[in-house]
Amino acid sequence: MPQGPDVLLGPGDDAAVVTAPDGRVVVSTDLLVEGRHFRRDWSSGYDVGRKAAAQNLADIAAMGATPTSMVVALGMPADLPLSWIDELTLGFRDECALVGASVVGGDLARSDTVVIGVTALGTLSGQAPVTRSAAKPGHVVAIAGRLGHAAAGLALLESGHLPTPPPPAPTPGCVGSTSTDPGSESTEPDSSVPGVVGPGRSAAWSAGSGSRGTASRAVVPGEALPEAGEVGAGTAGEEGLLLEAVEGHRRPRPPYKSGPEAARLGASAMMDVSDGLLQDLGHIAKASGVRIVLDPAAFAVDEPVLAAAKELGADPLDWVLAGGEDHALVAVFPPEVRLPPEWRIVGRIEVGEGVTVTGRDDGPRGWDHFKG
Repeated sequence: MPQGPDVLLGPGDDAAVVTAPDGRVVVSTDLLVEGRHFRRDWSSGYDVGRKAAAQNLADIAAMGATPTSMVVALGMPADLPLSWIDELTLGFRDECALVGASVVGGDLARSDTVVIGVTALGTLSGQAPVTRSAAKPGHVVAIAGRLGHAAAGLALLESGHLPTPPPPAPTPGCVGSTSTDPGSESTEPDSSVPGVVGPGRSAAWSAGSGSRGTASRAVVPGEALPEAGEVGAGTAGEEGLLLEAVEGHRRPRPPYKSGPEAARLGASAMMDVSDGLLQDLGHIAKASGVRIVLDPAAFAVDEPVLAAAKELGADPLDWVLAGGEDHALVAVFPPEVRLPPEWRIVGRIEVGEGVTVTGRDDGPRGWDHFKG
C-alpha cells in the first residue's frame, strides 16, 4: 500500500506514526458486517473496499477536514478466498488515493463472517471543525453529492430485477494508480489507459456512466415519472442506468473536496448523509435547536434513480429523502454565502424543531441499525 507524506512510519511495527501539523486530529470509526452492510454475492471485494473506505473518509470531510490516513481491522472466515482479500486491499488503496490518504496498518482475526473495522484520521488545516450544533434561523440548507443512488441500487438488487453477479476484480497495477490526483472528484480510474475501463464495468457500461455526465431533473410530489423511453436519452440506455444505480450501492461517491470547502465558506453545520437525509438532518435540527424545512422541488433526481423508480414502481423522492449510504454532504450556510455550483440549496432553517418537507408527510426517517 502506498504511503503519503503525512506518514512518518507505516505498516510493519506495533503502531504507525503520522504527522499532525495542525495540532489536532479528526478521528472517525465505522464497522461493516457481512449480510448487514454488504453481500459478497452482490459486491466484489474491490467494491467493499471502496465502500468501507468511502464511508469513513466522508465522515472526516463532513467535519470540514481533509483525510490523511486510516487503519483497517479485518475479521474473516478461514475459507475466504485470498483473491477476495487482494481485491479488498485494492479497493481501499484506490479510494484513499482520491484524497491522498494512506492505509497505515491494521489487524486480522478469524471470524464466522467478514467484519471490517475502519478508523480514519484527518487534519483541519487550521479551520474550526464544522459540527451539527450551530445552524441558525435564516440560514440555508444545501447538498453536495448524489442522493438516492445507493437506496435505488439496493432496491433493485433486493427485488431481483437486476440479478447481476459481483463485478470482476481489478488487475493490480492497471487501475487506481497512486498517481491519481487527490483533488479529483472522479472515483474511477483513468479511462484513457488502453483496454482499461475500470473494475466491474464493461466498455458499453462505462460509455454511459459517470457522476458528472449523469443527467438529473427535479421531481415534484405527485408528478408522473417519465416513460422508459424518455429516461436514459443520451446514455447507454435503460439497462445502463439501472446498472449505474446498482453501482451507487456498491461504491458511493462522496464529494470529498466539498467538506473542507464548506468549512472555508463558513458553514454553520454539516453532516454526511449515511442514514438518510431526513434522519441525518434530524440530528442537526436537534443539536442546533431549530426547525429544518425542505423544498422537494429543489432536489435534482438523477436519471439512474428515476429509471430504478420506473422499473420498480417506486417514488424516487423516497430514496432521495430517506435512502442512506450515498455519503453526500448536507451543510447549513449563512444566507449571504455565495455557494459554488456543486452545492444545491434545498431548504431553510426556521425557529422551531424537527424536519419537514413541503407538501409531504415526512419526518426524520431513514436507516436504523437496530430496527428491521
